[in-house]
Amino acid sequence: MAQTNVTTLDSAIQTKFIKDVLDGVKGEIAFPRFASTISMEKGGGDTVRWNRIRRVPRQTSFNLSENSSTTTPKALTTDKIEASIGYVGDSLSGTTASKFVSILQDSAYKEAVKDQIIRTFEYLGLKQISLYSMHHRVDNDSTYEVNADATSAGATTTAISTDLTQSDHHWGTSAAAHGYIVQTNPEAPNYGMAGLVTEFAASTDTCTVATWPQVNTTDSNFHLVRGTALAATDDISVAALARVAGAHTKFQSKRFKGGILRGFITPEQEADLVQDSTYTNIRQYVEGLKELGRYRVVRIHGIELIVVPDGYREDVDGTENASGVVFNTPIFGKDTYNITKWNNGSDEFGVKFDFVGKQADSGNYWRLNWWINWHAMCAIATLDACGIVNLMTGATAMPMTL
Repeated sequence: MAQTNVTTLDSAIQTKFIKDVLDGVKGEIAFPRFASTISMEKGGGDTVRWNRIRRVPRQTSFNLSENSSTTTPKALTTDKIEASIGYVGDSLSGTTASKFVSILQDSAYKEAVKDQIIRTFEYLGLKQISLYSMHHRVDNDSTYEVNADATSAGATTTAISTDLTQSDHHWGTSAAAHGYIVQTNPEAPNYGMAGLVTEFAASTDTCTVATWPQVNTTDSNFHLVRGTALAATDDISVAALARVAGAHTKFQSKRFKGGILRGFITPEQEADLVQDSTYTNIRQYVEGLKELGRYRVVRIHGIELIVVPDGYREDVDGTENASGVVFNTPIFGKDTYNITKWNNGSDEFGVKFDFVGKQADSGNYWRLNWWINWHAMCAIATLDACGIVNLMTGATAMPMTL
């Protein structure tokens, strides 16, 4: 459908519309509040790279001699994380008959556009950090959650360990039916980087994974998880959240102001949590935020859980499914994910608008239609997968659904 750029709408009115929408987005959206952000300048391409210094091994003995110059210096080695900027947006159309006042004078249209933008980026953000993080099952099932030490360097597309004694395909069979892997040794290559396990060959103890930036070494350690056998009855619990908090302490995650972690849960999970007898016993002593933007906040074990209407869900094989049994609950520390926008737009995602008026063209002969188009060019990247513990739970179905 051909669209003619608007020439009849006053630019000041367009500016007011954009400001009202983006001000609302900034005030109500939660996900970008906890991200680090950067902008890509013109001429900078569409790929951003973060170079991170690998942790330096500690000394375990008194080893200096009088002639300390003979000590071999340790290299400050860097690993790289890369993300490519992608495009997201939509075109929203209305008709004159839908409302006999100017579209730009009716706050309901602004609310509709704002709501779509918020829900779009909340979902895309939750999906990104859910996929590329350290996963933990709420049922603590050791059949589908293990730690393993690398026993062979392999390649940038494999993780090899004789600790993995499971049968073929146990950790994944394809990109659509996968498990999760994260590197957990801070002194080894690829630390804090996560990916999908798309195949497991028992004969060679080899997981096929998304490409690592570096080749693993025999110092590398892996944490593997799969959602197999999780059920709706495996709901969120105070005990599981305590393990998550402990993992963050183990991996020395940076905390937000006040020493807290943050995470996202759904209303279904909140309903299960507040019925946990352990939570109800300590609830009277817990103080925290009551709301953030348009969301409620539940606080437990130094974690502020933001209740969003739609989380990222999967089937037990890892397939994305809005009705899937596996609820992903990313709980994270500071500086664990980044939003990069191409240098346009005024919000964190670089959202821009285009207004198309009611001029007659090949798709709008009678001038009864108008369009609002929005788009953004941005990237969302996990910077420290060990600083995002993604608790995988089931949840009790709500009696009312949208």
